[in-house]
Amino acid sequence: MEDSVNKESSEKQLENNKKPWLWKKGQSGNIMGRPKGKSMKEYARQYLERMTDEERDEWLDGIQKDRIWEMSEGKPKQDVEQDITITGPSVIRLDE
Repeated sequence: MEDSVNKESSEKQLENNKKPWLWKKGQSGNIMGRPKGKSMKEYARQYLERMTDEERDEWLDGIQKDRIWEMSEGKPKQDVEQDITITGPSVIRLDE
């Protein structure tokens, strides 16, 4: 019995070693965490803050107006109308 358990265990280890790019159960994909330093969002925000008004206006001239809006206010809300028809019984009995 013990030999079969050891054999199964060694087969699983062998199988896992064949695919070293797969994460082990419970293993995080980013062991080291986020790298230290500025994120691109922080870097871009600081870069734009350092621009003069003239430089900023010139930079914004090359961007579509809807993109400028999204950068400042976020994407606009979109209402969606749906017409849903449900076919089948109109009453569902839960006690059956």
